[in-house]
Amino acid sequence: MPTCWRAALAIVPLVCAACTSDPNPGEGPAPASASSSISIESLEVDGLAIDEPDWKADGANWHLQLSWVAPDEVAIDHYEIRRDGVTVDAEVDGTTFRDEQVEPGARYRYEVVGVGIEGGRTRSVRASIKTDEPRTSDARLAGSFAVRMVVRRASGTDDPVRGGGIFFGFDPRCRSGPCPVRWTVRNAKTEGTLDRDDGVYSGNLRTPLFVRNCFGAVIDEAIDVRLRVKAAAPLRGEWRATKIEGTIDEVSSFGGCMTATIHWNVRGSLQT
Repeated sequence: MPTCWRAALAIVPLVCAACTSDPNPGEGPAPASASSSISIESLEVDGLAIDEPDWKADGANWHLQLSWVAPDEVAIDHYEIRRDGVTVDAEVDGTTFRDEQVEPGARYRYEVVGVGIEGGRTRSVRASIKTDEPRTSDARLAGSFAVRMVVRRASGTDDPVRGGGIFFGFDPRCRSGPCPVRWTVRNAKTEGTLDRDDGVYSGNLRTPLFVRNCFGAVIDEAIDVRLRVKAAAPLRGEWRATKIEGTIDEVSSFGGCMTATIHWNVRGSLQT
């Protein structure tokens, strides 16, 4: 056999030995990375925060903004959001959620769950909030109110009155929010505009109310109305007055008749 072939054959075992040698003789396979052994079910979303707006009476900015931090150990495909135990969104991609189905003056409890690529779920993280409210004086005065009227004092009437129940109607002069209103009284010809000043609605009107003249006819009277919004609540997407109170002074005079005056205390509740 030629010498060159003998040299080539001698090198072969060395090359094969280099290919098959074990860099860690006596040891088993290298361990898997630590992250691959973490179960998604053992993790939870972190730092759930709830931000609320400066609530407006017209309902234009009624929402809550949720934000959280994704876990570092596993990949999250999407998140599920629950409000008061009910799922409100099951496919949130990012780490924020805007809830527009909320109201001022309410309590809410939120849970956020991360869902992995293979369907595993993290533990839920929870947070709750009692939302603030717009000012009571910023409530919109609208609708029908059941009113209790009680006489403070009266003079010049043949039939003394003590008071009773009646219905007031308020029709705002704007499309949304608080503003002047048209005031009416059910089963009466009473009508007039009440101006608004920070939750107080007032007007000096010439309109019939309760007093009749000496011949039993309804006539215009001098009516001084002053009503204040005392309570409010969210209703159909806006901040609405639910209770009012105040005073009404009526003065009625007719040629040859004694002047009649009645001073009323007024309290009313919205009829929904």
